[in-house]
Amino acid sequence: MNKVLYVPAHFQALPGKAADAWSKKKSPKQSDSLVDGERLSRDIAAAVETLNAQGYEVQSIMPITSGKYDFATMHGSGSMFESGGYGYGYSFTQGVTIIARRIGGNLPAKVEEDAEELNPLPLFDQDSEI
Repeated sequence: MNKVLYVPAHFQALPGKAADAWSKKKSPKQSDSLVDGERLSRDIAAAVETLNAQGYEVQSIMPITSGKYDFATMHGSGSMFESGGYGYGYSFTQGVTIIARRIGGNLPAKVEEDAEELNPLPLFDQDSEI
């Protein structure tokens, strides 16, 4: 049997001075582009440890990426030299999907064969506990 688990990434907390530099109305506490890699590593390690304790062996860990972009155009009075624009985009790791396979003889052989043939993969959303 296989099990699929999603581990979400979290953005880095902004240092106090950087957060205070914003206006009082908009004071972000977290970055919108820098993933907290250390926390993600700890979360992955905890998920793998839990899967191993449940009798699963990790087969693969796949990153899930997302992105953000923005652009603007400026139009002048009609001259080719008075118009232009800009654009940018970037991607970041939104989380990882862990695929694990049950090891050991916990299931009867016939049930295990049927399970491998159907290959059910229970999906967990980011709010589920590991």
